[in-house]
Amino acid sequence: MHRRSFFAAAALAAPAFAPALAQGRWPARELQLVTGFGPGGGTDVVARAIAAHMEKSLGVSVVVRNTPGAGGTLGPTRIAQSRPDGYTFGLVGFSALVVAPLTMDLPYKPWESFDFLACTSELRIGVPVGPSLPNVRTLADFIAEGKRRSLNIASTNPGSAVSFFDLARLTGMQMTYVQIPSITEAAAQVAGGHIDSYTGTSEMIGLVKGGNLRMLASASVDRWPEFPEVPTLIEQGFETATRQLIIWAGPAGLPAPIRERLEAALLAAARDPEVLKRQEATSIAPRPLNRTDLMQVVQEVRPGVEAALTASGMVRRRG
Repeated sequence: MHRRSFFAAAALAAPAFAPALAQGRWPARELQLVTGFGPGGGTDVVARAIAAHMEKSLGVSVVVRNTPGAGGTLGPTRIAQSRPDGYTFGLVGFSALVVAPLTMDLPYKPWESFDFLACTSELRIGVPVGPSLPNVRTLADFIAEGKRRSLNIASTNPGSAVSFFDLARLTGMQMTYVQIPSITEAAAQVAGGHIDSYTGTSEMIGLVKGGNLRMLASASVDRWPEFPEVPTLIEQGFETATRQLIIWAGPAGLPAPIRERLEAALLAAARDPEVLKRQEATSIAPRPLNRTDLMQVVQEVRPGVEAALTASGMVRRRG
C-alpha cells in the first residue's frame, strides 16, 4: 500500500517538475529563428550570421524562418504567438515596436508580448538620389528642390524614414511618402528615375559605387565606412538620425535560465570576428547591448520617433 501510494504521488507530481527537467536539457532540438523580412536584405545577413554562430555555441541547428509582410510585423506576430519554451525567438524590429502601433492594428502588444533578449547590430540608413534629380549633388540642393516641388520618398515602413520626416519639418521642404514592399524594389525605382529618394541600406553600396545613385548624407548616427567623405545629417546641421536597431526577443514568459542562455549566445555571436566581418561587408554597424541597456536605448529614442511620425501626419487617428 505504501509503495502504491509512493508511485501514485510521483505520477501526480511528474507534470510539475517536467518543465524543470525540460529546462535542464534545453536546447534538446533545433531552434526557430524568425525574421519579419525576406531573404537577401541586411536583416537576413545578420540573422544567418547569428544563427551560424549560435549553432556552434548551443550545439543544435538554428533554422532561419523568413516571414516578410505587413510592414515587418508578421515575424514579431509569429514570435509573440509561439510557446515560451525557448525554441522560437527572432528579430523584432524597432519599427514593429514603436512605429507599427501608431499606424496599424496589431495582434500583439509591443511591450507585453515579448521577452527582450539583446541587440546585436544596427542597420545604417542613407539618403540617395538618382536620375529624377540630375542637378542635385548636395543635401542643400536636395532641400532646395524639395521646396520647389514635393519629392517622392520611399521606404518599407515609416520608421525607417524618420529622418526624412524630420528633414521636411526642419527645413519646410515638401515630400510625399511612398510605402513599398521591398527595399531592393525601392532602390530600383530610384535608380530608374521613378522615385526621388528612399531609405537606402546595404543594397545601395553597389549602386552608388556604380554611379547609378548619389549619396547625399548618412541618416544614421555615424558615417558609412564605404563613404567616409559623406557626412551625417547631424554633421550637416540637422539634429536627426534614424535608428534601426536589430532587436532580439522571444515570446513573453520565457523561463529565466533559457532567457539568459539566449541572451549570452546572442551577445557572444555579436562579438564574433566572423559575424562582424559578414556584417561589415554590408555596412551593418555592431551594436551589442544586453537587454537592460537595449531597453534604455529604446526608451531614449522612442519619443523622437513618435514626435516625427505625429508631425508628418503618419499616425493613424483612433476612435
